[in-house]
Amino acid sequence: NERLQYIDTAIREKGVVTVQEVVSKFEVTPRTVKRDIEYLRERVNAPIQYISHKKGYCYSLPFDYFTYRNERMLLFYIFLTRLIESPTHFPFIDRAVISNIKKSIKATYLPLITRITYEIEEWEELDIELFSKLFAAMRDGKVVTIQYADVKGRPSTRAIAPEHFIHYEGRWYCIAYDEHKKGIRTFLLSRIRKAQVDVKRRSKKLSNEEIQKYIQSTYGIYKGKTGQVVCIRFYEPVSNIVKKQVWHREQKMKEGSHPQFGAYVEMLLPVHHPQELLGKILRYGKYAEVISPEDIRQQWVNAIAETYKRYCEKK
Repeated sequence: NERLQYIDTAIREKGVVTVQEVVSKFEVTPRTVKRDIEYLRERVNAPIQYISHKKGYCYSLPFDYFTYRNERMLLFYIFLTRLIESPTHFPFIDRAVISNIKKSIKATYLPLITRITYEIEEWEELDIELFSKLFAAMRDGKVVTIQYADVKGRPSTRAIAPEHFIHYEGRWYCIAYDEHKKGIRTFLLSRIRKAQVDVKRRSKKLSNEEIQKYIQSTYGIYKGKTGQVVCIRFYEPVSNIVKKQVWHREQKMKEGSHPQFGAYVEMLLPVHHPQELLGKILRYGKYAEVISPEDIRQQWVNAIAETYKRYCEKK
């Protein structure tokens, strides 16, 4: 809405906007302007209030909803269009949604769409038919008999009651109650070879609290209420990249210099699943070093030694 953006710009640039000012600019009634202001307050949560001695409206707190709106909408549109190219991320998205977002982008920004590229990391293909079966079972509280392959490809038959789906690092997982093992288990959808929805209903329904607790303790190198604080040292040229990254909202950074390897950046962050973090660190090769704690450093050293032994030692 052009009037809303005008009100916002006037407040940010001049510190105040009056009803009469907006009335004159857009040739609308005072009642219309007041409805706009009420919309900003109620629907957009703008901290807008009337200041009597200024005879106009101001922001009582910092507010940036409209700041760089066109840039934000442009990037959001590009982000979504790139995501829907991979059905694993947005398998059922309606392209009409994308079209409506595009309509909200200012015309002068549209030619820039082809000049911005958004790349997504690796992902696994999603079997939509399988997803639909599991989803239907979750909706109806039914059990699904699946043929599931382990990491070595060995199949086994499982009876599960789907409870939750999670997309994590390019892969889809189903969190389910295992009817045979009587516990919560995670199943990678790409390992499910066959699936048949049974007439049998699930024997137990998990609460949302149980599911969320399980997710917090299972997914992500940064999740979980407890964990260790890991110190990682990044040397140039990687340090110049990492110091601008956010791996965890509670991370801390400090810079230093090594007598042999030169300038570095140290990152300290709490970690719940060190194995996932080690994989991330090893991507940086010789430019990343685990400093502490000692047990995680030793795991890092062992991983390097095992790799060398496997591929570099003479047989």
